[in-house]
Amino acid sequence: MSRIPRDARAVFVLLAIIYIAASFWTTRRAPATGDEVGYVMTADSLLHGEWLELTARWRVVDDADYSPGEPIPFAEFIRTTAPSLARAGNYPLHDLASSVLILPFLALGGRNLVVVLIALAMAGAVALGVRTAEALGAARSRAVAGGVITGLSVPALTYSGQIFPDAVVALPIAVLIASGTGALPRRLAPFALAMLPLLHVRFWLLALGFALALLVTRRYRFEVRELFALALPTAVGVTALALVDLAVYGVGLPHAGWLLFFQERRETIETYAGAAGIAGLFVDRAFGLLPAAPVAAFLFFGAGRALRRAAERAFVLAVVPYLVVVPFIDWTGGFSPQSRYLAPLVPLLPLLYAHALGSPRPLLWLGGLFGIWTAGQSAIYVVAPWLRYDFYSVAPLADKGWLRFNLPAPSRMFPSFGTEGATLPLAIAWCGALLALLLGGLLLRTGEARPPALDAVSVEGGVR
Repeated sequence: MSRIPRDARAVFVLLAIIYIAASFWTTRRAPATGDEVGYVMTADSLLHGEWLELTARWRVVDDADYSPGEPIPFAEFIRTTAPSLARAGNYPLHDLASSVLILPFLALGGRNLVVVLIALAMAGAVALGVRTAEALGAARSRAVAGGVITGLSVPALTYSGQIFPDAVVALPIAVLIASGTGALPRRLAPFALAMLPLLHVRFWLLALGFALALLVTRRYRFEVRELFALALPTAVGVTALALVDLAVYGVGLPHAGWLLFFQERRETIETYAGAAGIAGLFVDRAFGLLPAAPVAAFLFFGAGRALRRAAERAFVLAVVPYLVVVPFIDWTGGFSPQSRYLAPLVPLLPLLYAHALGSPRPLLWLGGLFGIWTAGQSAIYVVAPWLRYDFYSVAPLADKGWLRFNLPAPSRMFPSFGTEGATLPLAIAWCGALLALLLGGLLLRTGEARPPALDAVSVEGGVR
């Protein structure tokens, strides 16, 4: 088994310390919100032996440490739960895997310890991203710098303290990518892959994309024995999920709660389908990645560099179907910090930042300015966590952090989807700039050393 190098361990320790400290600060100053309450309430229902019927937990949620800070009207509670065809009552909307995962931590230390678990998972995902970048030939200094930039900016920084499956799933995805590129043993890939559809229905697209990447990169072959080994843990997990859903919801399908929820249309969900929704994930003023972490613009240059290399191309392209379909689900991520749907992609970011650090010097100077801007945004989200939660077509609450010091709100440089005015020109300008960075990374030759062949990495990592 390949050993996790010192660089990745150092990044893990650094981020774990920062995330855990920030998590205690956050849980003392900002209540749980949105689906966070639902996931913890479900785990609490299991602890109390209530067969996942959540009404009893709703009655006492105001006294729980995961209370949203204000009473939840019964009508609102109903809108955020799913019905059951097998029995009366109100049941979890989302799949149970996340709640089962956090259950022992909730029992031992309440919400605080659950958030510590999330912090460690996110720190581990970033550290494995550093390990993968080094195994694929990135210089140690650039891989570590890429990991630190990733870890101290959105989405990793904010979601290290939020109880969402989007944060948890970053770790199995990190294991999947690392084992698929030779940075970890190949035998771990099927178990990491199996976790994805268990945590949320939307992660099916990531599971399918990464499974295909494993086949394209020849970590697995189109042979019966190889395909069986890759698919068996996922098949067992999904079958178990379907049986649990049959018992709870009366429907023998995985994600039955989610399906019944939408069948009854218990809650209206804003969608912004197509290209505009995809653009919104990155550049919308309130919910986009770049207004919260402007340095992330240079991920597009890094992605262009990664697309030039066979060992990396498949894993970058594996996320494209997910990014295309996400806007049809709920492109804003709901009432939550920015770019929640990009949090699962955190393990790829150290590699892309490492590539971006090899960009031409003028871009590096611009990246440094964007990095300072990002540091300010990150500080606001940590010091004042209640400013993370934005609203559709409204200026980001983080602007208050800049305005408090009589500084201009930099988010004004970005479009606000759902409003009139300069949104279309700004959206076109930013999308054009990001496309130019992607093409620049794809077409420019920077003179970097070619990374080691994937087969060589596999031998050195002890995978073969």
